Formats: sequence, structure tokens, C-alpha cells
Amino acid sequence: MSPYTRRMRSDLSGSSDLERMIGKAAVEAARMSSQASQAAKKILGDVTSEISETKSFDLVPVDLIDTEAELIALVALAGASKENIDLRATEDSLTVDARIVPREGKYLRREMGTLPRHREIKLPMEIKPEQVKASFRDGILEVRLPKLVVVNAQRVTVE
Repeated sequence: MSPYTRRMRSDLSGSSDLERMIGKAAVEAARMSSQASQAAKKILGDVTSEISETKSFDLVPVDLIDTEAELIALVALAGASKENIDLRATEDSLTVDARIVPREGKYLRREMGTLPRHREIKLPMEIKPEQVKASFRDGILEVRLPKLVVVNAQRVTVE
């Protein structure tokens, strides 16, 4: 009889070594899964909560660009018109809501949908909301968000 078989038969009334090892492995796997989930939430930030909210609206893609003096948000709003865009900015967030009006005619293929578009972004730094400027061209909303504090390094003379 092999050592493996002996271990399996060693304790018929209780748990074998193999069952104990499997139990420990299952507990360890569950712990690692929980840690991975927490790490994903830290990395993805608000995106994970927004994904679950997409039932009543479409989550629009956003690019956020950091320049020296401002943040630039590029928001994809295919099918929207500037009259149907509601844009709001605070010192630390940007919210975009857009209503899509369907075109006249019989749709042979419909992939873009007509659900309202929505996105709320937590900004990585504070901005001046009263100086925000936006333009809409070719389905892209470009939002320029001036930084609250622009840090320009100054050379200091050592005495």
C-alpha cells in the first residue's frame, strides 16, 4: 500500500491529512481572493462602482490628461448634441450627463443605443470650477479644467 493510500485510510472516523490540507488550501484561496478583490477596488477606484450602475444609463469612456496648468478631460458622446449635455464641475469632481435623441427612420442595426450617458469622475487634484471651459466637436466633449495650484519649481540660491 502506498503512503498516499495509508494516509487516506488512516482515520476513517475523522479527517484525513489530505482533507485537512484541502481545507487549509480552500481557506487560503478564499483569503487570497478577498485580498485580490480589495486590491482591484483600490486600483480601479470609482470605476468598479460605476460598472454596476450602468443599467439605467450608459457609462461613457473618458480620457483624463494632466498638463502643467490644467487637466483635460476627453469624453466620448457619440450621438449627443451640445444642447443635450449637462456638465458640472466642483473642485474635485466632474459630472457629465447627456441625453441621446434617436434619429428618424427604421433602424436596420442599432448598436449605439439611446440610454442616457453618464459619468462622474473624481479628479486627482483640485481645480478652479469657475474657470472650466468646454467644447463639443465630432462626438467628443473636451473639458479644460485649470488646476487650483500650479506648482512651478523656483531655483533657490544657497547662501
